[in-house]
Order: sequence, then structure tokens, then C-alpha cells
Amino acid sequence: MKEDPSLSAFFNQPVSAIFRANIATCPLDTPVNQAAQKMSRSNASAILVKDDSRQIAGIVTDADLRTKVLAENLTSDTPVSKIMSSPVITISSDCLVFEAFLAMIGKDKRHLAVRGESGAVSGILTEKDLIAAQTKDSYLLLKTITAAKTMDELKNFHARMCRMLLDPIDNGIKPEVITRLITTFSDAILKKIMAFTLEEVGPAPCRFVFLTMGSEGREEQTLVSDQDNAIVYADPASDTESAAAAAYFSRLADRVCDRLDMAGYRFCEGNNMAKNPKWCQPLSVWKKYFHTWIRKAKPEDLLYSSIFFDFKGTYGDLTLSSQLKDHLFESIRGWSGFLRNMTENALYFRPPIGLFGKLKKATDGRHKNAFDIKYAMLPITDVTRVYALKNNIYQTHTLKRLFRLYTRHAITAKEYHNLVQCYDFLMKLRFRRQITNIMDEGTPPDNFINPDNLSSLDRHMLKEIFKTIENFQQKLNMEFTGVV
Repeated sequence: MKEDPSLSAFFNQPVSAIFRANIATCPLDTPVNQAAQKMSRSNASAILVKDDSRQIAGIVTDADLRTKVLAENLTSDTPVSKIMSSPVITISSDCLVFEAFLAMIGKDKRHLAVRGESGAVSGILTEKDLIAAQTKDSYLLLKTITAAKTMDELKNFHARMCRMLLDPIDNGIKPEVITRLITTFSDAILKKIMAFTLEEVGPAPCRFVFLTMGSEGREEQTLVSDQDNAIVYADPASDTESAAAAAYFSRLADRVCDRLDMAGYRFCEGNNMAKNPKWCQPLSVWKKYFHTWIRKAKPEDLLYSSIFFDFKGTYGDLTLSSQLKDHLFESIRGWSGFLRNMTENALYFRPPIGLFGKLKKATDGRHKNAFDIKYAMLPITDVTRVYALKNNIYQTHTLKRLFRLYTRHAITAKEYHNLVQCYDFLMKLRFRRQITNIMDEGTPPDNFINPDNLSSLDRHMLKEIFKTIENFQQKLNMEFTGVV
């Protein structure tokens, strides 16, 4: 596969190359008609509003003038302070367009204030700037998704996304930024597929939410991606309604999962998908699942826990996912045996390092002389999950969980910084391996790394990282099982 050079070049230029350096400003008490005139003279789609100390207090856009002034019949002498948005989202001028794009999409904003080297705002980056700077007709790949009219336009989208990300990954963009972008695209794909499917099958008979789980639920997807999802719907009032709801959501789940597969998100080998009737159930059934897994904690239950407890509501009524999350933490409270069982399960996966610090490799099979870096990272994810569940931390992203644990003094500053560095380094290696698959070997991305192909510095770093992970596992073991 060849990468898309125009997209990668576009993403990797600094914001300073495309934003408007001239900005329009006005005081808080400026009438909206005067602000609009100043915007028109400056040919600007937004004006920054400053307070009495000359600090930026907010922003007024042309959309604000339409939706807040005209639509609400406000008088022309209404001060801009009444319609401005605050606070203003800012970004540094030396950030890459890639990062500005994420900020704009993540905050659902069409304007970003750009800070110069001194920290002062020196311009505004607009959605139109991104469109004008992009050599393609569509506004980035995300706009391709939202503008799609048929499923054919989304076929094999995942491969297109991978090609677009090759250059940013190769140029050392932070793994957290890459996974955020992958999540943004994956969520947009799902929402578009849901729109197509709901139009076909008709409106849902009751409230529902589509959950994504596992690595997608943690927003930690890489270029290797399969489906882990489920549907939770409101409890029907009668047996008749229950049968109708089950039939409806079964049809919905089948079509959505099939279309995700068409878009390049392959089926889960373990069948942990909404199209499996077991994972397409009313809220009361899901609560029973969670209760059973926590109270019985058989090996199969612990496997389900490690997948399903890292979930997020991605489409639909998010109050249902919030209720399920509340139930999860309520069920765990006062049942310490479950955390002990999860700890023992988390300790099952050990970093691939043997005696005398030698890296372990497969001795036969297709991936002989390599190790699976996905499984090498599992101890960080698993250990962090146990601590998060104990400390009532609702976030699922591993780095966010670690930060919350640090701020609550559940882990020390040294442990926090060490684990973040371990996570980042392993994720970088993982992405490097995957782009090597695509660019150099012409094969689908995988997670298998041959240590002999790494530099001596990388091998040394791996050994130190695996020792750090082992030490953290020992701490977990001592804290939850009492075993040294």
C-alpha cells in the first residue's frame, strides 16, 4: 500500500503555515452590529473579545451572529458579551496541523485561537483554513465519512485511514495523539453506519446504546483493529414488547456489525460483538451479567470482565451506559474477592523477559524469534484496570486511569511517570512494527516484534521497561493478595 502524500504532508506542517495572522478584536461592551462590521472589514469569520485588562475573554463567530442574534431577534446594540463563547480554545503556532485538527474535532469547534512563542494570541485558525490548505476536495478524511451517502463509500475505510497515518507515525507523533485520531475516525464510521442502518430498519422501539469495548472502549486502538461491541437497551414493559425489541435489535446488530466489517473493522474471533445475541440484551440482563462475573469470577468470567468492563457508550442514549457503569462500581464495592481474582488473572500475563534479563521469543511457528508486543503491554493495562476499579475511576483510557491514580495518591509520582514512559515506548514500538508491515513488507499490520531487528538501545529499553512492569505487578500482588 502506498501512503497518501498530500494528506500526510498536510497533517505534518505547522499551524503557523496556514492560520490567519491578522485578527479582529473588540471590548466586551461592543454592540454586535459594530463587531459584525469590524469582522467584515477584516474579512474575518470571527472576532476575539477582550476584557478590561486586555485579556481574551471569548470569541464571536459568524455562526453566532446568525444563530444567536438573527434567530433570537436580538437588537443590534446587544453587547457581544451576551453571545460570545468562552473560554476560547487555543493552540500553539508550532503545533502540527494534525494536532489542531484533533483539537477542533474533539472540542467540536470551527475556530481555534493560535498562540505565538510569547504565549499571546496572534491569530485564528478556522475550519475554512483547513479546507483551503487541503489539496483534496473533501475536508480531510473525516468529512469523507460524514458526507458519505452510501455504504460503498465507506468500504475498506480502515485501510485508507492506515495509509493516511503512516507518515505521522513515522515522524514520531505521540502515540496518544494517533490513538485519539483513530478513535475519532472509528466513532465517526460507527455513527454513519448506524444512521444508514436505522434508516433501513426504522426507529428503535425503545432507548438503546451501542457500546464499544476492549481497546476501542479504552480509546487505544492501533492499526490492527477488530470489533468488540454490544447493545444495551431499556427494559421492555411486557413479554410482547420484549420479543419485539429482541427481534429489532438483533436485526440492527447484524447489519451494523456486517457493515463495520465491510469498512475494515474485522469480526471479533471470540464473537464478542452485538450480533451475538448474548451481547445484545436489555439493561437488566447486562446488570445480571456484571453481577455474576463479579460474584462468581470463574476463568471465563474474568476474561469477560477484562473486555467488557472497559466500555464506553458510542452511539445512542448514553444514560444507559452511565447506569451500567454505576452498577459496575456498586457491585464491586464490598466485594474485595473479585479484585483479588482480577489481580491473579492480571499476573498471568508476564513481560517476555527471562533469566538474566534475556528477552523471550517464540521458538517455532509463524512468528518464530518474535514476541507479541500487544501481550507484552497487557500487564500495564490489566494492573491499571484493577487499581482503577478499586478507586472508583470511571475513565477507561490507561493513561487517564494512571493520572487519576496518581492524583488520588494510589500510586507514587515515580510509579506514574515510569509507567507512562513504559506505555509510550511500547506503543511507539507497536506502531513502528505496524507501519513496517504495511510499507516495507506489504502485509497486514500485526504486533510481532523480532528483538534482533531492534537497535541495542531499544533492546536495553525493553529490558528495563519489562523489569519496571514486573515490579509494578509485584506491588499489585502484595496489595491485593498479600503474596510477595
